Amino acid sequence: MKNIFKRSEEWDTPTKQSEFKKAVILLTSYYTLGVLVILTIFNIMVYSMFVSNIRAENTENKEHLALENNDDGERSANIGETKIQEIQDDLANNLLTSDIIILLITLFVSYFISRRTLLPLEESYKNQKRFVADVAHELRTPLAVLQAGGETMLRSDRTVPEYAKFIQESLDEIKRLSTLSNDLLFLVRNNVKKESQINEVSFGNICQSQIDIMQPYASAKDIFIESTIDKSIVIKGKSDDLVRMYVNLLKNAIDYNKKGGTVSVVLEKRHNKAILKISDTGIGIKKEDLPYIFERFFKADNSRTQNASGTGLGLAIVKEIVHEHLGSIKVDSEEGKGTTFEIVLPCI
Repeated sequence: MKNIFKRSEEWDTPTKQSEFKKAVILLTSYYTLGVLVILTIFNIMVYSMFVSNIRAENTENKEHLALENNDDGERSANIGETKIQEIQDDLANNLLTSDIIILLITLFVSYFISRRTLLPLEESYKNQKRFVADVAHELRTPLAVLQAGGETMLRSDRTVPEYAKFIQESLDEIKRLSTLSNDLLFLVRNNVKKESQINEVSFGNICQSQIDIMQPYASAKDIFIESTIDKSIVIKGKSDDLVRMYVNLLKNAIDYNKKGGTVSVVLEKRHNKAILKISDTGIGIKKEDLPYIFERFFKADNSRTQNASGTGLGLAIVKEIVHEHLGSIKVDSEEGKGTTFEIVLPCI
């Protein structure tokens, strides 16, 4: 789960691939069969009309020659009948040859279209399976801790401090489960757009007020927060979602910082855009991990995960909210030196 490629390979099994290959073959067969039916009907109509017309003309010629009543005319009529039969045979052969060529082309084109049609479904299927597996993994860990702790407590009598420790550990795991469930509910509910929640929001005031709220948390970790906030910045969006986005980034900057480190928050307006930069002097992110940090449940395989416990959904939620507000987000990080997140949102 720590490596995005390993997770992809885990779910890319031959069985699951064969299901989509069967679907591609089936869809290709339907496309080809449909074209075959159309070609058959078209060929029958063309052949019938051509034969009818040429037969009618030949009959008229025969009647005309019969009236003249001469042997040369009769021989000419017989030659015409032979020629007509040759033309009919040539037409049938040409139609059959063209049908075979068209069907071969249709087969290749249908296979390509079927692959392109089912590719998003295949990717969605893999992502859904991977998502379910990740959720199960995240749920299994705290549940295993609670179960193991409870079984240990029941084996023999314990002291009051031991019971207190178990209760505290249980509360921590329950809090983790609660955070995970809230994050999952947000991701599910966020797929349903609620235009009624969109209002004019003072983004500058949100940023400043949340810094004030997070200040004791940062001080407890010996982290200093410095800020330059333009409180006049107003954007259109969902207030609760913007708070969630901002707090996720601010908390990450504190959690993944070094003791005695600094978090810098800058909010400014530039060309009718709100530019938010949150920087820390923390441990940074490995270069190879940067493309995947916004993936759901992705956790970097380094000491970064030792500083704070999370569900791996925080940055995925941040990206979701930014895109919902028609903004963009990018990250710049150097391992051992710190990380900077930059969000650009349209202003009113």
